[in-house]
Amino acid sequence: MSTITMLPAIETPSMVLREIEPRDASTFGNFMTQETYQRHIAMQLASEQDVYSFVTRAVARQGDDRRNVFHLAAEEKVSVEAIGDGFLIMQHPKTVEIGWGLHPAMWRMGLGTEIGHALLGLAFERLHAGSVWCKVMGGNVASAKLARRIGLRHLKTHPNYPASPDRRCQVDFYAMDESDYFNLAY
Repeated sequence: MSTITMLPAIETPSMVLREIEPRDASTFGNFMTQETYQRHIAMQLASEQDVYSFVTRAVARQGDDRRNVFHLAAEEKVSVEAIGDGFLIMQHPKTVEIGWGLHPAMWRMGLGTEIGHALLGLAFERLHAGSVWCKVMGGNVASAKLARRIGLRHLKTHPNYPASPDRRCQVDFYAMDESDYFNLAY
């Protein structure tokens, strides 16, 4: 599906977003297993072993020009540790789903917005998306605000969405097309 084997690292004011590396398993484990982090995400990792397996699978897919999923680490410049993550999933021709997560200790600092902007840039400028969308789990007010802050528009609400094999919940969908992206203010 893709001819891109690796995404370039993207620098934001506070972070570097880069492809996941094996060393990220430890720092991801510090926050991805927290209940506050897991509350509003579909892919729930119950243990540090689950996080290690997730990182191992993501790294193993790198370099494959057929892959359609890109997992990124958001590495803080000061500590040089992964404090968040993001993903891009290439779907129908020129459609990319994005998603983000952030260590709960780093919430309300504007870092999620930096991740969101970087994901949009990668989707439109590197993966040449015609449209980008995301889903926000019901009750996740911060991510809904973040989606709007980076320019995504609310499309619809699904009251009983299958978020994972054993979990159904309300999900809000947000989207943007490439003309909206390229007309955003700097």
